[in-house]
Amino acid sequence: MRYTILSAFIIAAFAISGCEKALDIEKEKAAIIAVMEKETQTYIDRDFEGMFSTHIQDSTNIRLTAGADNYVFAEGWENVSRHMTGDETEDDLGADIHINVEKTDFRFKICPQSAFVVCNQKWTSNYDEDVIEIESIQVRYLEKVEGEWKISFVSFIGTSGYMDDETEELFD
Repeated sequence: MRYTILSAFIIAAFAISGCEKALDIEKEKAAIIAVMEKETQTYIDRDFEGMFSTHIQDSTNIRLTAGADNYVFAEGWENVSRHMTGDETEDDLGADIHINVEKTDFRFKICPQSAFVVCNQKWTSNYDEDVIEIESIQVRYLEKVEGEWKISFVSFIGTSGYMDDETEELFD
């Protein structure tokens, strides 16, 4: 009798684990990229409601940006959202500025409920005759909430704008 009950539990465990859906990595990659693209475009469009919908809005949300001239560390949704909607971003996103953002070279680590993503990003803004290009490496951590990917951590590491030997000579 004991072996019958044990055997039934083992068979049930295999049956339940065998029913788990296999993770479709390509489908998950596409969904993650779509969330990242939506977050970027809604930020450019100053559509805060759309942008906010791509994020986990709790105390664990973190944004870390670093570039040649400064860095920002915002922890908790209240601080992250304040940074994203703050006055300092208004100057960069006026109606007369045309912005194109290209994300390339995606690298993923995808688990059923979380994902780690690294990609390169090139931000090009045109205002009249002025063209500014900012290159960066993006690092993001996303979590799956009720079947949808949400951003929990963003790190923007600027890779352009640093002094090189040629630029340094101009300032000497």
